[in-house]
Amino acid sequence: MKRMKNVWEYANSVLMEFRCCFSREATFKWFVVATVGFILRADNLGVSSIVREFQFNSDLLYEDLIHFFHSTAWTLTKIQNKWLEIVQQSGTIFNAFGKPLIIGDGVKKPKEGKHMPGVKKTHIESGNSAKREYTMAHLFGALGIVIGNGIKQFCIPISMTIQDGCQPILEWIESEYAQDSHVTCLVRKACKSAALMCKECFLLMDCYFLSEPALSAMTDEARKTSKAFVSLITKAKSDYVAFEKPGKYAGRGRPRIIGKKVKLYELFTSKIDSFTKTELKVYGKTQTVQYYCVNLLWGRNLKQELRFVLTIFEGKTKTILVSTDLNLHPEHIIQMYCIRFKIEVFFRAFNQCVAGMSYHFWTSHLPRLNPFESAKAAVEKLARITNPKSRERIISTYRASECFVMLCCIAIGILQLCSLKFTAIINSSPIRWLRTYTNIVPSEESTRVYMRESFTRLFDKCPNLDIAKIISEKKRRI
Repeated sequence: MKRMKNVWEYANSVLMEFRCCFSREATFKWFVVATVGFILRADNLGVSSIVREFQFNSDLLYEDLIHFFHSTAWTLTKIQNKWLEIVQQSGTIFNAFGKPLIIGDGVKKPKEGKHMPGVKKTHIESGNSAKREYTMAHLFGALGIVIGNGIKQFCIPISMTIQDGCQPILEWIESEYAQDSHVTCLVRKACKSAALMCKECFLLMDCYFLSEPALSAMTDEARKTSKAFVSLITKAKSDYVAFEKPGKYAGRGRPRIIGKKVKLYELFTSKIDSFTKTELKVYGKTQTVQYYCVNLLWGRNLKQELRFVLTIFEGKTKTILVSTDLNLHPEHIIQMYCIRFKIEVFFRAFNQCVAGMSYHFWTSHLPRLNPFESAKAAVEKLARITNPKSRERIISTYRASECFVMLCCIAIGILQLCSLKFTAIINSSPIRWLRTYTNIVPSEESTRVYMRESFTRLFDKCPNLDIAKIISEKKRRI
C-alpha cells in the first residue's frame, strides 16, 4: 500500500495547489472531483461519466457538476497560469541545448451539435489531394512543454483553447485575442507562456505557422517584454522563395533592400556538393542526415532574416527547416524539430486515454447551425446576436467547453508526471499485463490503469487524504 500511497499523495499535492484559483471552497471541491474523474472514468460520455465512476446516484450531484463548468467562481486564465507554474516546479522539464521546448499545433474535433458556440464548417485534411472533405468542428490551438529525461519525453499540455469561429464571443468578453487569427493567437500565447516562466524557449511548430503575421506577432511580444523569450523552429513549404542580402550599394537612387531571389527547393540540386553529411539521432533512432545551412531574407513585406536548413534524411526525404535564431547550429535545429511529433503523440493519448474532447455543452440561445452554409455565414449569424441574455448564455457555454478541455489537460498531465516520477512503482505492479514493453517509462494509459485500480483501496488505506475526503463527502450527499 505504500507504493500506491506515494502516487496518490503526489496527485493530491498537485490538485491542492489549485485552491488559490477558486473564490469558493465548494467550487474547488468540484474541480478535484472532475479532474480525478477524468483520470479514472471507464467511459467517455461527457460529464455523466464522472457521476457513474464515483457512483453518485443523485441527479442533484449531476446538476451541480454541470453548474461547476459554467461557474464564475474560477477563470480559465488562472488555472492555466497555475498549471504552468506547477509544471515548471515539477523538475521534469526537458531542456534541449539549454532551453525548454514549447510545442504548438492546431487540432480539429468534429462536433455534430447544432447549438455549440464556435462550431463551424471546416476542411478535414485528406491524404488524397483530389478529395475535399468538410465537417462541422471546433478548431483548438494547443500548447505543450516537453518533459522527461533521456529515456522518454512527453508533451505535457499547458493550454488548449478554441481559436476559430468564436471572434464575436471574444469581442463580447473584450479578449486581447479577439482580432487574432488561429496562427497569431497561438504564437502570442506561446510567447506569453515563455515570459511567465522567465526563460528563453524554443517554439516548435509545423509549416502552417511560418507566416508573416506569426513572425510579426513574435516581434510585438518581444517588444512588450523588452526581450525575445521565444525562438521559432519550423518547416518551410517546398514552393517558398527567399532573398539574398543586398550587395554593397554603389549607384544612384534608393539602395536595394533585397538581393537575388532564391527558390529554396532548387538548392537541393544546385548546392548538393555543399551539403554536410553526418549521423544524428532523430525520431528515436540514428540516421544518416545531409544538410546545407544558409541565412536568407524571407517574407514579401517583412524581409526578415531567417536561417534555412535544407535537410535530406537517409538520402530520400527532403525537408526545409527554418529558425529565427540565426546563430543556432543546423544539427541542433534538425534534432529539435524532430521532437515536434511529441504533440501528435499527445493528441492521440488525449483522445484515447482521457477523451479530452468528449464535452456536450450547448445552448438553445445560439441559432441553429446549418451544415450546408459557409463558415463565414455561421460567424456572421453569431455576430448578429444582440440580446444580452443570449450573449451571456453563449459565453457561458463556450467557456464551459474550454474549461472541460483544460481539466482534461491537467488530468493527462498528472498521468505524465506520475509516469516519470513513479516509473519503478508502476512497472513493478501486477495490475496490468503487457506483452511487450516499448519503453521503460510507462505510458499514460498504463499509469491510468494503475491509478484506477489502486484508487479503489484509497478510502480504506488513506482516508485522511484530501481527495478521499472530498469524494466521500460528495457520496454522502445522496
